[in-house]
Amino acid sequence: MTISSLFRFCASQLAIAGILAMVIPPKPAVSSNEFNTCAAELLRANISRNLAADVCAEALYPEDLSLCVLTIKAQTPIVADEALYGCQRVRRPLELASCIVEINHHTSNPEVLLAFDRCRRSLLPLRFSECVIGLSQEIDFSSTQAIETCITAED
Repeated sequence: MTISSLFRFCASQLAIAGILAMVIPPKPAVSSNEFNTCAAELLRANISRNLAADVCAEALYPEDLSLCVLTIKAQTPIVADEALYGCQRVRRPLELASCIVEINHHTSNPEVLLAFDRCRRSLLPLRFSECVIGLSQEIDFSSTQAIETCITAED
């Protein structure tokens, strides 16, 4: 391969890349960050502005916190303020949300606030919800009895 053929090859590749750069629109710059997202989501959940600002600023993972609140509010009868209280007090807010949502969906007539409190207290919320769901489905246990049995087993 001679220098001129190498030059033509490189030039053609650069021309193709230039055409593609002009045809594909650039992604708009987004000024969003995790604190912005947290605040917006908490406001959407009807959390007051001052409280949303405080908890987002204090959160180690602000997006996880706000997603926890939104998930619980949307998929359980728990109100946003109670969800926020719980989501602030756990290491893994997304696991807390999954725990209470799963128990709410897969058990009959759960005491949602009791289940939420026990999910929050559990060291392994996902395992806890599996325990509650499994016991309440396979053994003639009420959801409350399964919740208390599973949290006691963790102790």
